[in-house]
Amino acid sequence: MDARCFLYSCILLLGLWGEVVSAQTFRRVKDVRELESGAHYVLAGYCVAHPDSLYVMASQDKTGTGKKNRAARKLPLDKNGRIHIHDGGTAIFELQVEGKAYAFRDKALDAWLAYSNGRVQEYTSLLTLTDEELASSVNPKNKYSNKFEIISLASARLSKTSLYTKEDVFTSVSSKKQFGLMPVGGISFKLCEQDVGDSLFIYKEVQPPVLAGREDGDWTFKGDWLADSLFALDYAQARRIDFTAISLPQGKGMAGGGKMPKGYVWTYVRKGESGRLPEGWPNVVEIDRKDEDVQGRAVTRMVGCDSCTLGPKYSFTVPSGTGIVWYRKTEDDEGWLTVGLPYAVEKVTWESPDGETVASERLCFEKITGEGVVFHRMETDETWKACVPYLWKATESRESVVCFYGDGTVVQAQENSLKETDGFYTIFSRYDIENEKESVFLLDDSGTRFVRAAAGSWMAPGRGYLVYTGTGSHTLRLIEKDSPDEVDRIKFRTDGHPLPVYGPDGVKRGEILPGEGIPEEWPKGLYIIPYGKMMKK
Repeated sequence: MDARCFLYSCILLLGLWGEVVSAQTFRRVKDVRELESGAHYVLAGYCVAHPDSLYVMASQDKTGTGKKNRAARKLPLDKNGRIHIHDGGTAIFELQVEGKAYAFRDKALDAWLAYSNGRVQEYTSLLTLTDEELASSVNPKNKYSNKFEIISLASARLSKTSLYTKEDVFTSVSSKKQFGLMPVGGISFKLCEQDVGDSLFIYKEVQPPVLAGREDGDWTFKGDWLADSLFALDYAQARRIDFTAISLPQGKGMAGGGKMPKGYVWTYVRKGESGRLPEGWPNVVEIDRKDEDVQGRAVTRMVGCDSCTLGPKYSFTVPSGTGIVWYRKTEDDEGWLTVGLPYAVEKVTWESPDGETVASERLCFEKITGEGVVFHRMETDETWKACVPYLWKATESRESVVCFYGDGTVVQAQENSLKETDGFYTIFSRYDIENEKESVFLLDDSGTRFVRAAAGSWMAPGRGYLVYTGTGSHTLRLIEKDSPDEVDRIKFRTDGHPLPVYGPDGVKRGEILPGEGIPEEWPKGLYIIPYGKMMKK
């Protein structure tokens, strides 16, 4: 994986997929969540008097209280709306974030952008102070602060400025308020009490675009991307797409030879950025709170199937009316299937969510005994819970496609690791069995027994698997609680149907008809069928 990440980075830095990124290129910040401690920023804005020019905060030669504002200088924007710094005339700040407080450290001066919160009229002093100069203020009526507040992008105030004093500034003997930072007349940056008609924005240093693409198709994006580069990729090769670590550029459509992801691939973006994807992008989830149990919400219908080999990366809500559907092919037989999905199922239908309702049966796991695996029958109206595996089958089997539909539900993420204690579990992403010591048992093709999974076998997403740590067993009988003798029931159902035959290692050797012996051409040894064991001598 590391080699592929490095290769993608090198290609992008060489400019084969877009613009070559210089070391001093800055882009405009459009979301407060893009601000991070340690990153570098430029403060810039527009003036009513010169609406076609961008003014940036200029560098300064010294710190202290002698200069009350910061000078401005005019710089051009490139065709992508970015600033390129080619000299030392522009002030570059390193950001420090403490909760909702933001501080800007001038890199060249090793000093903070600061202000006085003493009594003022329409402006307060915008200063550049070192740690020592900040600490030297002892007059309670004229203290200095370097803490600012970023107003959320959801606020209309951002159309003017996004940066305000965190501390209130005294404007008279009896009142105090916040002051906003903005460029004034293209001459200087000031902290103003009133609306002077100008606006300030924050520009962040551009990072090289990186695509961390794993061999299994898990694509994670980092750095800063241009639309012409980002949407020129072949997303048909991806199996899961994560844009949450980047600010999405506005995409009017796929660029160059770019291709849309397949209809079962899920894409994660930051909250409020789904509209920047090209029209028609499938399976989009907006992620807002990565540190909480439910991290986002689906903004399109979600579609899953066996090809969703990576499963959900984050947990998210599916609002009512949006819907999520998982497709599963079925065969014309009477065997049980394992089904375990990361959301609560509302209905099961044939072929499409609006199709004919599937009359079906369900069994729920109860325990593992010396006789086998015990399940109990569920009522048809019992809730289909998220993350719970069941044995399921259609009452009237047919070769078709079944849709497991949910709405107004929560999709749960899951670590891609197996359970270690005895029980019946579900898996949401493909899992490859490396060796038999993992004590994993899978339902056999006949849907009558659990067989120890052999090394090299794998589990598809949305399935159930059994963990049994007992020794010496390669098959476990399926027992329905309070039903007639299970062996007789299985014999009746499988008359005339081929029976799978396994070796002691759990690897399927072939099939035989009921009543037949082991074929002559097979080697001597122990074989296992749904009824038990057969020895060929």
